[in-house]
Formats: sequence, structure tokens, C-alpha cells
Amino acid sequence: MRVVTGEEMRAVDEYAIENIGIDGKILMENAGRVAAKNIMKIFHKQTFCILIGAGNNGGDGFVIAKVLKENGHDVDVCVIPDSDKISGDAAYQKNIYLNSGFTFTQYDSEIMKNADIVIDTMLGTGIKGEIKSPYAEIFQELNNMDNTIVSIDLPSGLPADESPVPENTLIADYTLTIGLPKLSYYMYPARNYYGKTKIIHIGIPEKAVEKAVKSERYVWTEKDVMKHWPHRDDNSHKGSHGKVGIIAGSSNMPGAAVLAATAAVRSGAGLTTLNTHSDIFSTITNHVPEATLFDRKDDLSEFIDDKDIIAIGPGLGVNDDTGGTVEYLIDHFEGPLVIDADGLSRLQELKDKIKNRKHPVIITPHPGEMARLIDASASEVNKNRFDISREIAVEYGVYLVLKGPNTLVSTPAGETFINDTGNAGLAKGGSGDVLTGMIAAFLGRYENTQHAVSGAVFMHGYTADYILDQESAIESMTASQIVENLEKAFHKLKHS
Repeated sequence: MRVVTGEEMRAVDEYAIENIGIDGKILMENAGRVAAKNIMKIFHKQTFCILIGAGNNGGDGFVIAKVLKENGHDVDVCVIPDSDKISGDAAYQKNIYLNSGFTFTQYDSEIMKNADIVIDTMLGTGIKGEIKSPYAEIFQELNNMDNTIVSIDLPSGLPADESPVPENTLIADYTLTIGLPKLSYYMYPARNYYGKTKIIHIGIPEKAVEKAVKSERYVWTEKDVMKHWPHRDDNSHKGSHGKVGIIAGSSNMPGAAVLAATAAVRSGAGLTTLNTHSDIFSTITNHVPEATLFDRKDDLSEFIDDKDIIAIGPGLGVNDDTGGTVEYLIDHFEGPLVIDADGLSRLQELKDKIKNRKHPVIITPHPGEMARLIDASASEVNKNRFDISREIAVEYGVYLVLKGPNTLVSTPAGETFINDTGNAGLAKGGSGDVLTGMIAAFLGRYENTQHAVSGAVFMHGYTADYILDQESAIESMTASQIVENLEKAFHKLKHS
């Protein structure tokens, strides 16, 4: 599913109208009717107040009001601007509403306060910058009230892109997003303003999206995961499912090696070999007996010789040995290379080598590591996640996994795939090590790099969601629990 900004959504509408020939009035009618049907499914005997602005979003509001009234609901309609400022298709819908025998009033805060449900059709995706009067005051009043707020398309005042959230932006309890999800839904703090959100489809042809939207942002859904899930033949053997090498762990961080190796084994890797320090071999064996061990001091060329995929980084420490090993792998290993954690420290100086490498490089930074890579702050990264991840993926020629809420997978071709699984229980030490092992294993099972990486990211979050569904506490979730529950999460996905 494509993800768009407000400008891109308007371009889609314009293409549908001008090139395909769909009347804008029909699109508005469809939007209002589908929104009204969804509202009636959620709410039954409550009273409604619909707040209407001057733009197309307000036109949707008139359609919603008409449908709700025709179905016997108690509805008040309050228009905020002077009604003669309503123009175009919105004015057309206003006239139909009036000609149907219904009325509206100018905005009245008392009417709004007395309604159980406030339907927000005030400001659409075209609003930029700070919120002006009278909307700022209305939003502030609404945010301090106990009414249930349902926003149409997105909460009024909220940007559809990566722009900062203005003061006094409306906070919705529900949002019915029209056509396609908006980029800000996958950003924080913007996500917190949406409430429970549903995409409603209004008959926009796919051709309009393909022709009008140049950016390539997609949500990688459960349907996508299952569509590309690799089949495991009955006559296959351990070598058929990927020979994974993991370089991880140190004397004071053996857990990182355990988590990465166990995650690889439990994610379907045919063979997993862990390159680590011999003084933690017994610790590793006690936790993951399926993994073969290779002494960190031995010849690296021997270790990489028969591997299909190598992952490096968890628990190694930032030092010359780690940096030198990463450089050696970039130069000499002929297969997908996953670089995580401490392995990321020298990427800037190795950029040209990475770009010239024939085989895929996958890097998996969290915002702090991403910030160090581009000489910025973690805050700057979080404010511009989409732009930064895409730019660096293209510049370095890598698959970039920018971890965090709604982890992004950006490709060397400039595509970005958004993950919408997972929860705050993953914000714990070790969860990134688990993801590294999972990505390595998935790369051994898939032919397509993006499918593998996005699939692993999806399953990482899906497993965390599964754990919460089993009545676990989000505060108590651990990386070890993710590994322990991979088997059950895989089973649930494949049999749901």
C-alpha cells in the first residue's frame, strides 16, 4: 500500500479527475458516504456535531451530515467560516444538503459541547504551518473536552508529511483516512494525534496513484509477507536454507552473540556459525547448541569461505579490530553482508568501497547510530526519518534498516518500505541483536533482498505483538522472549 503526503494525494485526485475523467463531486460524494457508513458502524444512539471548514474536507462533512440525518441520527452541523466562502465541489455538496431540507448554523461552541461525537471536517491536508484563529481556539477547546472526536482524512491542523506538529493541533480519538495512508501517520509525535485509524477507499483507480505519485513509499503488510514467504521443499537439506555466519560477542557482551545466533537458528537458517571469542564458547554452547563455533583469533578467510550470508556487529565493541573486520568483509566476502551495532562505526570512510561492492550490504542503525553516520543528532534523524533513510540508502548503495517505531527499510533504488508491527516492548537492550540474526536467516531463505529484510523486520515486530496478546506486560518484555516466541509467532502467521 502506497503512503503519500498531502501534495501527493492531491495530485492523485487531480489525475483521477483530469485524466481518467472521474468528476471531483463523485469522489467527494464517495468519501462522505463511505465515512458516514463507517461512523454508523461505530456509533449508534449518540448525538453528533459536524464541524465544517471552507475546503474540500468541509464538503465531505456536508455529505456525512446528509447521510447521517437520512438514517435518523441526531446531527447538528456547524460551519466555521462564512458560508459564502465555501466554493467549488464543497459548495455543490452544501447546496445538495440544503436542498434536501436540512440546515446548518454558524459555529457555536455550546452545540459542540453538548454533542457526544464531534466529527472534524475542518482543515484538510493543504494546511501548512501554525494554526490560525479561530481554528486554534476551537482545537484547544476541543482538546480540553470529553467529547469523542472523529477526524476525516487526518486530524485538523496535523501535517500529512514530516513537518513539525503545530501547537493546538486537534487530537482525534478516531481518524478515517481517505484513499491512502498519510506519511505523518508513521511519524512521532504525529501518530499520537490520529487515535484509532482506518483507511477508507473511495474508488480512486490504481492508475491515478501510479501515474501521479513519484515517490515510492509502501507499507509492508502481512499480505506482502505471506505472498513472498519461501516454500520449504520436503527434499531440501540444511545447506538449502542458508549458511549463515555471525561475527558477534565479546568477553563482557556474550549475550549479544547468544541472541543473534539463536534468532538466526530459530528463524530458519540451515546452518549457523558464530565467530566469537573462545573464552565465551561455553556460554554460547549452553544457550544455542545448534550453532557451530569459530574462534575469533583464527583465519577470517577460512570463516567466510563457505558462508552465504554474514552478519557482523552485535557486542563486538567499537575498536580497530571491529573496523578492520568490517572492511575485510566488504572487500572479500561475496554475499549479502549485514552490518549492525558496533560494526557501523567506520561506514563513512568505507562508503566508496560499499558503493562499489557487487553484493548487497544491509545496515541496521537505530537513530543514534544513524545520527553518528550523518553527523547529526538523533532528534534530527527522528524528525526526518523518511528523507534521511532514503538519501543514505541511495548515496551508499545499501539496504538501510532505520530502527524505531515503524522501522523503515530503504533500498538502493530509493524505495522505502514501512513496518507497522511491533510495540514499545522492543525498546530494550538486545532486541536489535535479535533482529540482526533474523535478517541474516531470512536472507538465506529468500532470493530477493528487500523481501527478506522487510519480512524479518515484520516478524520481529509481529512476535512482540504476539507476546503482548498472550497477556504479557509491555514493561517486562525482553529480547530473550522475542527469540523464545519466534516459533509460536511463525505458526500463528502461517495459520491465521
